Amino acid sequence: MTAPDSGHPPHDGEQPDGPHPDEGHVPERMTFHAGRDGVSWEAPDTPADRRAILLSLAIVGTVATIAVLAMNAAGIITALPIGVKPSGAVTGPHVPPARPSPEPAPAPTPAPVPDPSAEPSPSAGGPRTVSFQLDVVSSGYELIDLDAPNDRPLSTLVTDDDWNAMSEADRESYELVVHDHPAPTVVLGNLAAVLPAGADLTEAGCREAARAGTIKSFRYWTAAERPANDAKGIRVGSTLCLTSSKGAVIAVRIADIPYDLGLVRLDITIW
Repeated sequence: MTAPDSGHPPHDGEQPDGPHPDEGHVPERMTFHAGRDGVSWEAPDTPADRRAILLSLAIVGTVATIAVLAMNAAGIITALPIGVKPSGAVTGPHVPPARPSPEPAPAPTPAPVPDPSAEPSPSAGGPRTVSFQLDVVSSGYELIDLDAPNDRPLSTLVTDDDWNAMSEADRESYELVVHDHPAPTVVLGNLAAVLPAGADLTEAGCREAARAGTIKSFRYWTAAERPANDAKGIRVGSTLCLTSSKGAVIAVRIADIPYDLGLVRLDITIW
C-alpha cells in the first residue's frame, strides 16, 4: 500500500499547511509591570511571542480608546443638562432680578389742635349763646353786632355824630341798637317775630318765624311802656326771632324787664 502524497515540502520561510503555529499562541512567561511611566512587560523574544504581544496591545488600545470616548461622551452629557443651551450660556449661579423697594408711605399730617379758649363762631355749625344786659344810654348809641367774629367785641359805643355819619347799610349791620331818643329804645336790625314763652326754639323754626317778622323796635324804661309791649308779645319769657346781616339765625329771649329801672336782660342764641 502506498502512503498518500503529503505535498511538496515547504520552502524556507513558508509555513506548512494546517494550523498556523501563531494562532492561539500565548507567550510563555510573559510578565506585565504597571508603573508611573506606563505598562511594561517581559517575554521571551521569539517571533510568535512578538506577534502575540502586538495583537494584545492592539486589543488593549482599542478597548481603552472606546472607554475614553465613552467617558468623554458621558462627561459631555453630564455637563449639558436638559434645557441649557451649550452656546451663549451664562456661567455662574442664577441671580433673580432685584425687587424694587417699596416707596415709604407719606407721614400723616397732624391735625391742627383747636384753641379751647376760642368761642365757636356762628358759621362753625353749632349754636353760640351769650347773655346781655341793656341799660339806659345817656348819650350816643350802643351798637351790638351778634354775628361778629370772635376777635371783635359784640358791643360798641359811638357818639351821635358817628351814628349820623354812618350809612343805612352800616346801621342795619348791627342786630341791636340802643339809644335814648326820646326814651330808652331797642331797635332791631331786621324785622323780628315773637315766639311765646315755652316755645321750642330751633334754627329752622326761628328762621321760618323771622320771615313773617313785624317788630322793628320797643321801649323799655318805665311801666308806661308795658301795655304797648304786651300787645306785641314782648314780655318776660318770650323770644324775638330774626336774621342777621350775614344770614345767621338769632333768637333773643327776654329773661327780664325790670321796669322803672331801665334794664332789659337777654339770653341770645346765634346759629
